[in-house]
Amino acid sequence: MTITRQQLLDELDIRTLPDGRRRIFSIKFVTQQGKLIFFPKAYACGAGKMNNKVFRLRGIQACDCLGVPEPGIHVYPVRIYNIVQYNGKTVTD
Repeated sequence: MTITRQQLLDELDIRTLPDGRRRIFSIKFVTQQGKLIFFPKAYACGAGKMNNKVFRLRGIQACDCLGVPEPGIHVYPVRIYNIVQYNGKTVTD
């Protein structure tokens, strides 16, 4: 199964569900150092004090099943072209 990068970005822009809970997903991405990272549960957030859309970044925070951030894990600023997998679907252009 695959998902296009545009569909992925549309889904990442939806931050909360209609009932107000955070939208949780699984994601696999490559860091700038070339390290492959997989979060089985994460949510999208800001990647810092910059325009994320201009710089083509999204902030990803690992969390538990209730949406509580995992202790000791910071927000990862992820380049959208470094996202490999989203909710078990391979990302294509």
